[in-house]
Amino acid sequence: MKYNKLFVYGLASVSAVGLSSCEDAYNIRQAGEKNNANEVYNTIVDFERGLNGVYELISTEKTIEFTAIFTDEVAIGVNNGGQGLGDGQYQFQLTSGSDAAASIWQSNYIMINFANRLMAQRDRVKANIDAKYADYTEEDTVKWGEYQSELQRLNDVMAQLYAIRAFGHFQLLSWFSTDPSNPDALGVMKLDFFPEFNDYSTFLPRVKNSEIYTLIDSDLEKATTFFADGAGTTDVTRVSPNFITALKARMALYRKDYTTAASLSQSLIGNYSSALQKTADAYSQIVTDASANESIFRLARVLGDFQIGSYWASARSSLSGSPFFEVSRSLYDAFKETPSDIRAAGENLIDASSIVSDNPDGEADYVNSDILVINRYPGSSAQDDPLLNDIKVFSMGEMYLIRAEALANLGQLNGVSNSNVNKTTVQDVMRSLRRARFAQASYANRAYTDITDALSDIQDERRKELAFAGHRYLDIKRLGPVTGKSVDRYYRDCQPYSACDLSATSYKFTLPIPNTEITANPSIRGQQNPNY
Repeated sequence: MKYNKLFVYGLASVSAVGLSSCEDAYNIRQAGEKNNANEVYNTIVDFERGLNGVYELISTEKTIEFTAIFTDEVAIGVNNGGQGLGDGQYQFQLTSGSDAAASIWQSNYIMINFANRLMAQRDRVKANIDAKYADYTEEDTVKWGEYQSELQRLNDVMAQLYAIRAFGHFQLLSWFSTDPSNPDALGVMKLDFFPEFNDYSTFLPRVKNSEIYTLIDSDLEKATTFFADGAGTTDVTRVSPNFITALKARMALYRKDYTTAASLSQSLIGNYSSALQKTADAYSQIVTDASANESIFRLARVLGDFQIGSYWASARSSLSGSPFFEVSRSLYDAFKETPSDIRAAGENLIDASSIVSDNPDGEADYVNSDILVINRYPGSSAQDDPLLNDIKVFSMGEMYLIRAEALANLGQLNGVSNSNVNKTTVQDVMRSLRRARFAQASYANRAYTDITDALSDIQDERRKELAFAGHRYLDIKRLGPVTGKSVDRYYRDCQPYSACDLSATSYKFTLPIPNTEITANPSIRGQQNPNY
């Protein structure tokens, strides 16, 4: 997301990034370098550019890669050179030294830190705006309008920063707390301030989930207040009021506040009642970024940014593109249950160059006779980069499934209202989602026998709807102990690596605090997650 990389470096120069035992190794001042935030942020334009730098740091790519490999979305590909095996991810090896844990931890705290540093400049920028227009009154309608516009832009930046900080803390809590629904469980570090430049003595401990949620709730309330004077944006690559609603809905589900989760997700479903795509061609436009339909928030990626498709292949998403991971046979077969499913039709799941066996059980050379080339993140149709795509963070499909899961836990299982807006039962929500995804005007409704039956069906549907979006790992952690369903790998994909089964109650469905943090932070030592 290259809005303005110079301002990423500008932010970095204000922060204490990296340590050295020898001061002259890091205390180097380049010509034109600005190490004082007061020299960098003076106007609303400066402030907005700083926000662009914070957007550069929002990333969910590592959660997508880790989830796909560690669970059951991918299989070892025909051109695999040790990816997923050398670090043990595919074999369920997870330690405090694992790269995934370190990357998810560090990327979120870096993002939060930079958001904090920019927020700290708000009052000074506001004072400069006031001073700029001090000689004008409401009678000068042109200048007064410019003044009000700059104040609104300032508020919009603050709204986005508070929401981004809330998102970062929630991401961390989701991945590193043993039980995000338990307010007394140990959460993560609460970073709601910025350390002074060259402050290497501030060390934070992990705090209870309740403290993290209090901060998140407060941040989202402030973001909503800052947005209140304007409508926010309809750009799905920027934080908006809809982003806040979607984040609150997901968070309420994880906290087991099912009434709130059901209400918030329904409010978005009502606003986007016709958003679900119903044809393979329309869905393909989502996969290739030709359309922003169904997106509530996505991370824009442009030439020069990280190619998320390079997680699966060396050159391109085709048989000749050296795929080292493939779509797992179990995931592919899950879509085969309904051949008309637009999410797997055409090239929406696997590339056309794939070799698909009709009888994988009977193949003597299974590795070369069943090659399901991943075609999620095949590259944007608008950019000359075969593996570069936007990252979909919140989607309408997820909102339908949040609504369904919340209703299931509230005991509202069966009954169809035939309404596009008021979906009051699990059966109603799942019917609406599947009619769209199966491209069927009518759908044989499934009647649920109990809550467990409904949650089991929802877990299966989440696997398909949210494939390669980074949800499967946390879904198994949250739903698996109830439904009895965990990692589901086809035996010929997993037996050669002795990695077919992992209980949904395994401690490995919570990430370890990374060694880098344990080593550097004395306040967090002794707070490692169980069994690591």
